[in-house]
Amino acid sequence: MEQTQPMQPVETLDAGWGINFEEIYHALRERVWLIVACALIGSLLGAMYCWFAPKLYWSRTTIQVDSSQRKVVNLEGVTQEDLSNLDTLKTIEQSLASRTMLWNTYNALNMTPKDLGLRERKQPYSEKEILDRFEWWVQVKLVRGTRLITIDAEAQDRVLAKQISEMLVNQYIRSNMEQRLEIAKQATGFLVEEAERLRVKAEKAEQSLQEYKEKNQAVSLDDSQNIVLDDLKNLNQKLTTARSERLKLEADFGQVQKLGKKSAQDLLAIASVANSPSVVEIKKRVAEQEGQLANLNQRYLPKHPKYIQAQSELKELQDALGRAAIVAADSLGTAFNSAKDAEQKFEQALKEREQKLLELNKIAIPYNTLAREVQSSRAMYDAVLTRLKETDVTKNVDQVNFRVVEPPFVADKWILPKVKVDVILTLIGGLVAGVGIAFVLNAMDNSFKTVDQAERILALPAIGAVPKVEETMEGKDLLILREPHGAVAEAFRTLRTSLSLLGGDNEKRVFLFTSAVPGEGKSFSSVNYAVSLAQQGLRTLLVDADLRLPTIAKKLFDNGVHPGLSDIIAKQIRLEECVRNHEIENLSVVTAGNRAPNPAELLSGKGFGEFVQQALLKYDRIVIDSAPVHAVADTLLLIKYVHATCLVVHSGKTPRRAVARAVMKLAEAGSRPVGFILNRLPPHGGASYYYYYSAGEYGKGVYGAPANA
Repeated sequence: MEQTQPMQPVETLDAGWGINFEEIYHALRERVWLIVACALIGSLLGAMYCWFAPKLYWSRTTIQVDSSQRKVVNLEGVTQEDLSNLDTLKTIEQSLASRTMLWNTYNALNMTPKDLGLRERKQPYSEKEILDRFEWWVQVKLVRGTRLITIDAEAQDRVLAKQISEMLVNQYIRSNMEQRLEIAKQATGFLVEEAERLRVKAEKAEQSLQEYKEKNQAVSLDDSQNIVLDDLKNLNQKLTTARSERLKLEADFGQVQKLGKKSAQDLLAIASVANSPSVVEIKKRVAEQEGQLANLNQRYLPKHPKYIQAQSELKELQDALGRAAIVAADSLGTAFNSAKDAEQKFEQALKEREQKLLELNKIAIPYNTLAREVQSSRAMYDAVLTRLKETDVTKNVDQVNFRVVEPPFVADKWILPKVKVDVILTLIGGLVAGVGIAFVLNAMDNSFKTVDQAERILALPAIGAVPKVEETMEGKDLLILREPHGAVAEAFRTLRTSLSLLGGDNEKRVFLFTSAVPGEGKSFSSVNYAVSLAQQGLRTLLVDADLRLPTIAKKLFDNGVHPGLSDIIAKQIRLEECVRNHEIENLSVVTAGNRAPNPAELLSGKGFGEFVQQALLKYDRIVIDSAPVHAVADTLLLIKYVHATCLVVHSGKTPRRAVARAVMKLAEAGSRPVGFILNRLPPHGGASYYYYYSAGEYGKGVYGAPANA
């Protein structure tokens, strides 16, 4: 027989994406009841939860942290905390939400585990268990970009929610004040001890200073040092003046000694001589006399008595000036010695004062040390006393650094459970769960669900797609007759057309129907296909070649035993004697016949081939119903005598591997199936699965339907 070429795999539109959206859609549509059920169950559970869940009420307190602490007293050296700093605000936030504050609030309100929604039990709840639950009810949050902190509290009692929010703030204020008072108390104790220690130290320092004064007679050391310093300054100035005078007289006295013979004119050139009081006086008188002589010279002649008298007086004065210069020069030695003695005396006095100052400085070093120690001790003692007084004042001052800007309130409606939100969320959760279960079931389902899926995996064309028939339907084996206008009848007409396109009348005349495993609907398909051929006017012979489990006789005739195929192959009877004509025109049937003890050996001989050759002489088409491929090897022995092998696949049941292996076995035996028939497609989703392979609703009321249908 002619072998068909294998079909190339069909490429779907979404193959490039790796996701078959059509299969996903059909998988969800097929189990839409499951998804709806899960959604309804989810919403029901949500409604039950909202009904039975305890109602929680909410209250809020809002506080505003001051930008800085109020500075009541001036404490130098103590920096004030900047409460506008984010770290400080976060610290206050965490302090309010601390477990210590929660525990204090719990105790202050005399709460019980029942107030927190904890069930009663014999063993008492631990502090950790209570706080773990309490933390879910209280939330402290810093409002971003502000200095506002909100304290939200939830409780099963609306009044309790308000009390929790309010009490938490009060407990923080109380704790804050207690901490400050404790710190102030500790600081006061420390300052008292420090003040006493510094007082004793200052007294010891003053006592040591007094003893040192008495020992060194340094009662007025500072005044003595000042007097000595003033004396040193005066002596230094006098010594400088005496030294300058001595140097001047020494130089002039040397010039006088060099002159030898005393000349009045030369002596007057010496500064010490010229500056002598007697010489200066006479020089003044000489100058005056010269002036008078100059005036007389203008009025009188040289021989005039007044002029001559004036000259005579001038001469006497000049002689007196010379004698005075000689006297002054003679007295330079005495003046020089006097100046020298004076210089030496000043030097001696200066050395004595310097020695006195050194002695005073030596005494002043330990004196100043003791004095500084006294001053330092006294200053520290005074500072501690000042700080102690300020601490006593500040410990009684309110140090709260925030104020309540929004007091708590009593809620008029609960916030949990949120009925609408919870029901919607559980509904969505049910939908998601239903979709997930549908995907899981679809992934676990290893059968063929759609025609496209089967074509892609088997690499075979779909020659027919038959919708599912209810098991209780009367006459379901011949639906093509019972409902000629139905979808099943139209599916077999489509199958007839598909097989007729495989070749001419002389090319494809013998058709074999088989399946991978039992229960696929091969007998149902072969019977209805044979009826469709007979309705077309073709002389059709339906042969039941399943010698192990024959079903054709039960479907078309009574259950009585009638000679059939096994008898013909065994040459116990002729073909004409075994053929049974059906009430359907042009349809003849050869049943399986008497049960053969060795069907495989019987079919492996030449008898079946001779039977087919004889039948082709009398009939236009031969339709053979054979055994499943995996059940027995009978079908593999028959396919070499047929023109086309049709593989029937149960939609949603037959494992893919079983069908693929059956195709492989048929191909190895020499006859690859011309295609497959996807049988028992779901009636509700059938049109979506194979709408371009089946007439669906279109067949109703059109083909063979009554006029009033």
